Amino acid sequence: MESVMLTARVIWDSDHFLAKVDQLPLEGVGESVEEAQDQLIQTMRSWIEENDGTDTLEQLLADAGFPGVAEETELQLEFVD
Repeated sequence: MESVMLTARVIWDSDHFLAKVDQLPLEGVGESVEEAQDQLIQTMRSWIEENDGTDTLEQLLADAGFPGVAEETELQLEFVD
């Protein structure tokens, strides 16, 4: 099974932590790094469920620089500094 690694970062943004996927318009907000990461994971899961089984998910990922993603491709999220 192929997999795609998506990179996410957490930054301090004025009065909260903001976790964002580098290549996609997905983000999570929290009062701690862990809370922002958890929120981003939930946001990403919802986004995948919303677009799964349609050509939309594959097209959105292709537009983000991940061409050729198939239905069976595993999406992984990696948090980096």
